[in-house]
Amino acid sequence: MVILIWICLLVDVAAAVFLLLSSMSSGQDAAGRGMVMLPILLLLGLAAISYYLMQKHSMGWSLAVSGLPVIVILYLLFISVT
Repeated sequence: MVILIWICLLVDVAAAVFLLLSSMSSGQDAAGRGMVMLPILLLLGLAAISYYLMQKHSMGWSLAVSGLPVIVILYLLFISVT
């Protein structure tokens, strides 16, 4: 279960980094970059909470906190590819 939690944490952080890099490289104005910052902060916050819960040996809650954004990211990836 710990490996699954680490995978979810890595996906959350990778999605936050991808959003950050895509907002910096595109021709968005300040409002567009500002709207992208909330999901970035949420992803990083959930990853931090999940890591904290994992250190407190609450593996079920840690997986739930880090797994929910992963499910949403995978769904968005699925509908964007098909």
